[in-house]
Formats: sequence, structure tokens, C-alpha cells
Amino acid sequence: MEPDAQVWQLDLGQRQRLEIVKVLLAPGTRIIIFDEPTSVLVPQEVESFLSMLGLLRQDGYGILLITHKINEVLAVADRVSVLRNGQMTYAAAKEDGLDGETLISAMMGDKTLKPVVKPASPSADEEEALRIDDGRIHGDHGEAVLTDIRLSLSKGRIVGVAGISGSGQRELAETLFGLRKLAAGKVSIGGTEMKDGPRAFMDAGVSFVSEDPIKESVIPGFSILEHMVLDGMPMRTKGSGIDWKMLKEQLEHCEEAKLLSLAEGSRRADTLSGGNVQRMVLSRALIRRPDILIISYPSRGLDIGTTRTIQQQLIELAEQGTAILLFSEDLDELFKLSDELVVLSGKRLLGPYKTAETDATQIGYRMLKGESA
Repeated sequence: MEPDAQVWQLDLGQRQRLEIVKVLLAPGTRIIIFDEPTSVLVPQEVESFLSMLGLLRQDGYGILLITHKINEVLAVADRVSVLRNGQMTYAAAKEDGLDGETLISAMMGDKTLKPVVKPASPSADEEEALRIDDGRIHGDHGEAVLTDIRLSLSKGRIVGVAGISGSGQRELAETLFGLRKLAAGKVSIGGTEMKDGPRAFMDAGVSFVSEDPIKESVIPGFSILEHMVLDGMPMRTKGSGIDWKMLKEQLEHCEEAKLLSLAEGSRRADTLSGGNVQRMVLSRALIRRPDILIISYPSRGLDIGTTRTIQQQLIELAEQGTAILLFSEDLDELFKLSDELVVLSGKRLLGPYKTAETDATQIGYRMLKGESA
């Protein structure tokens, strides 16, 4: 990161790294609480972070690591406690013999952890839903972030986007929802060039889950139900107003909301945890049944059970004909869900690469070295 860069210019992963550095530089700090510190870091950065925790422990720091990622717990923890529904369901020390299955069982309770099942890839001649040709995308200060972008999304297919944090993921996602105008090139939906803002993209059947829902998708003072109505649930009128009672009942019986354990509709969204905000924006996108879904980091801040639920929901949404562009820092997730992958590296979009014909090592090299990999 450039020392003179404005914090608001940084993407979520860069801001996370900055916060970690600030904590480590604070004078007199001897106890550090990390709350989901790796949720926006790429695999290479996670490995470095876990190594850093080991060094801090050797230097006498006390560390509390709050995370949903079991592999991180097993890698660094001396003691583990599992919380579920506000209660401690498990506690053990490393010498007791920690293992992943025990931790998963404590996290899930009597719920069954279902595997994610993806059918065989759809045929290659699916109808095109969205296309960007010769696209040039500028950053917040007019600098070129991505150039010569060519990308096609087909109905019923999931295209994954891989890249080191800050490689243009946010700018590309915003462009494909009309939040950011192209500096050159064009975006087309169903063969029609899109020239207007987000309302036109929404009317064309596009839903968008941003990389930072707490900052970008929460209106202070609004309830969960009010957020759901903003873009997802159809409004029901009653006289000259809205039939909120019927909408509340509709949300309570909504299958997507049940599957993602959405909080009660009357709760204020700005009082929710990051994971519950994520559940809200994901539920809203799924309820709308969009023709095109631009989704960033869907499993961020979610427990392993909810993560698998949303992954299965995305697969089923694609089976129903939705074209999905999936941004994720988790290569395992990208390979599990995507029919093909593209890579953002060196201001270019590389690919697509069929997931059945490549592997995480090859994609990782392209993320780091671009076309020379």
C-alpha cells in the first residue's frame, strides 16, 4: 500500500491489513483481539498472518482469535472455545487433541452438515446474459484500474473471479451494476447496451451483493424487513400505505430466509453483526430470483453450515437459469462453485479457464504473475 493513499480509496482487504498494522504499532499493547481477521485476505496473506501470530505468541502477547475458519484454529490455537446461540458448547486445550470434526459438531449442534453438490457443467451454448467488450475501468481518482476487459456471462453458469486483493474486483463489480461508468467500451445485457445507472440494471434483472455490505447496503434506522422490500420482496399495499403485517408474515415463511437463518424482520439492520448483515443481503438477492447475480465474497463472516447453505443456493440458482459472477478470495470456493474462472492481474482480465481443466496452483500463479505464469 502507498503510505500517502487515502484510506477510503483502499479496498476491504487493504483496509483490513492496515487495521492489523495499526494494532501492532500501538504502544503498550500486550493483549490483541482479532475478530475474523482473515475474512478479506487472500490465501498467501492468511499464511503470513498465521505465522505472525506465532511470532507474537513467542514475544509474550496474549491473543484472542475469533474466527469461523476451523483450519486456522487448528493451526494456531492453544485453547479453543465454541459459541453457539450465545452459549459455550465446547472448550478444550491443544493437548486434549483438537480435531476438526469435533469442532464442527460443536458448532452445528444437532444440525447436519450437508455437502455441496454441483451437477455436471451445463452445455457451452447457453444463451448470453451479460457482456462487456473492450472495457476500460477507472478508479476513484481517474486512474486506470482495468483495461481491455472482455467478459461474457451465460445463463445458468457460474463464472468465478480470482485475484489478489485490490486487483480491480470492486471496480469491476460496481461497473456491472451501473454504479461505476466505463471509461471506454460497453456493457450489454440481453444484447442491449446499458448506458444508465443502477436502476436500469435492476430493471434488467441484475442483483448485486457488494464486498462491504455493512458500509454499502445498510441504511441506519431501517429494519431488516424494510431492507428486504428495498430490492427483493414485492411490496404489498394496504390502502394508501404498505401492508407491513403481510410482508412480515411473507418473510417469516420465506424459504431462503429460513435456510440462511435470517434474524427477525423487525430488528434494525444497523445493530446486526457482520454475519447477520451478510445473511440479510444474501437473502434479499436470492428472494428476487435475478436473471443475473453479481456477488462478492458470499461466505464472508459466515459459519461453515451457513457457508455450505449459501453455496448450494447459488448452485441451484444457476440451475434455474441465473447467470452468476462470483468474486471470492477463497480458491476452494471458486473451484467448488464455478463452471469457469477468470483472473484479475496486472490491470487485465485473463481467461476464462474451465475449472475442470486447471487447478488452484495454476490460478494462483496467474494471480501473482499474470500472463507470464
